Amino acid sequence: MTGQSNRLAWFALMSAGLGFAVLQAIAYAHAGVFEYPLDDVYIHLAMAEGIGRGTYGVNPGVPASASSSILWPLLLVPWPGTGVQRMLPLMLNFLALLGCGWAWGRSVMLGGFSGFVGVALAVFGPLALNMPGVAFTGMENSTHALVSLLIVLGLWRFLTQGTIGVWFAAALIVSPLIRLEGLALSLLVVAVMWMRGRGRAALPIGVAIVAPVAGFALFLTALGLDPLPGSVLAKMELVGHGLGPVAKAVATFWNNLQTLPGLLLAALTLTFGLLPVLSGRLRRAPAGVMLAVLSAAGLAHLLFARIGWMHRYEHYILVAQMAGLMLCAPAIGAAQPLGRRLVRRFAGLALIAAAVGYWPALFVNYLWNPRAIHLQQAQMARFVHDFFKAPVAVNDLGWVSWNNDRFVLDLWGLGSQEVRHIFFAPEPPPQGWADALVKEHDVRAALIYDSWFLPAIGPDWVRLGGLTMDGNWGVLGGWEVSFYATTAEAAPELREAMRAFAPTLPPDAHLSIDGAGS
Repeated sequence: MTGQSNRLAWFALMSAGLGFAVLQAIAYAHAGVFEYPLDDVYIHLAMAEGIGRGTYGVNPGVPASASSSILWPLLLVPWPGTGVQRMLPLMLNFLALLGCGWAWGRSVMLGGFSGFVGVALAVFGPLALNMPGVAFTGMENSTHALVSLLIVLGLWRFLTQGTIGVWFAAALIVSPLIRLEGLALSLLVVAVMWMRGRGRAALPIGVAIVAPVAGFALFLTALGLDPLPGSVLAKMELVGHGLGPVAKAVATFWNNLQTLPGLLLAALTLTFGLLPVLSGRLRRAPAGVMLAVLSAAGLAHLLFARIGWMHRYEHYILVAQMAGLMLCAPAIGAAQPLGRRLVRRFAGLALIAAAVGYWPALFVNYLWNPRAIHLQQAQMARFVHDFFKAPVAVNDLGWVSWNNDRFVLDLWGLGSQEVRHIFFAPEPPPQGWADALVKEHDVRAALIYDSWFLPAIGPDWVRLGGLTMDGNWGVLGGWEVSFYATTAEAAPELREAMRAFAPTLPPDAHLSIDGAGS
């Protein structure tokens, strides 16, 4: 059995790693350079840089909670502002991806799958569930998926053998530190331990899960910030803005169901919840407990978290549920009239549905995103770092703020609590609301999407031009970044910097420079 387990684990690991290598090669061919597909990667790097110099934030001396993860920026602190630090998200994601592949292969083996079916599930599973695609984003989500898989494997071991390993406890504690969504799965597992008579272990593990999260909230409030990360609060307001908690949960649930991954998560959540109820034999088995835990965790995500943005938010719970299905397959098959064949077909259809939901967007849009980020955000950063060399306002915080000691005003609110309170206030912000902020922080230029921020523009701002690219391929907030001087006095300085910058752009990027502007 050990040889079989290792064989399937190696197959899954190699499938995940090869898929990642193919994605990187295609993206490099599109962009001509290595680049991440999300500007958000650089927000984490900028946060890590700030932590390294003694500020929890992206601007020196200005606290901000621009990262959704408690732990991830800490992992990126070494070698701040260097090319080595820039590669840390790539390396950490690749290692987490290989771990995900290995854990998936183990789940397939422990579920009793072998032969052609076992190999097919081991190889196809990581690709169908978009493991390489999520690692490709360079964010913390692959690490969260790995920890979630370890929780599922640890829970299965506990339910079948009564063992609580150190690695299992560590995964339960670390999960919410990587992503706050991990609280639901970790606490549900602790509740199972308690109900199964292991309170002496469950209590300290539960405290160790909750205490760091609570301590982080207290840390943020001590800095004068909201108790939840600003990036979390800003994204929560995108659905059900201004609604009460119950209405917002309903709105979030309904919004999540508008996507194919959301429907797949809902289908798995409903199926897992019903199976133990409909089968007394299954309900009394370890598989029934596993399915109930994963159903409850899936419902929590549908109600309180999001589906989307490069399909990374829901990744951890879908991977965990599918691994749980592999582990529970023998018990489900034995408890159902049509047996194991039905389970295999259900698992195959679920994986095919995941692939149908993920692959079109991955190949049509996301593989072009590194090119788009290189031609837009990276060029904005180069302009601010090397040509304008002054405080600026932006709507994409990451690249411009990383390795930059000058103040960057985030007009979206991820890195600025005062902006978020204005932008997401119960009443729409007044016309020209950003003008007071740029004057307060001595910001002389704004690099923004007009489609997002025309109402924010002050009466004295002067548009001097726009950054565009050939071929609008990928997914960005806008395809033209407008360059504004925030006062007439700042216009000559900005125009001179733009004229010096324009000839240095890569071939597919273009900077138009207006006359007097308006």
